[in-house]
Amino acid sequence: MDRSDLDERLRQIFSDLFGVPSKNIEYASNPDSLTRWDSVAHVKLIVTLEEEFSVEIPPEDQVDMLTFELVGDILTEQLPHAAG
Repeated sequence: MDRSDLDERLRQIFSDLFGVPSKNIEYASNPDSLTRWDSVAHVKLIVTLEEEFSVEIPPEDQVDMLTFELVGDILTEQLPHAAG
């Protein structure tokens, strides 16, 4: 899976969780720009990502996942096959 495929899957997850059209989700999207991205939604995001990608995201990475881009960056590190 390359980064564009990963981003496409992430945009769908973000769209579903935060009620925003996927076309409106940008690398800079964050809790300030997505009003439904609060602490509870962040936990749901982490759980969804772990289930969807069959990974375990360490707590220190979970707290750093504060933009769409950082979520993708951290997942890329977790998924060796996602590099590229």
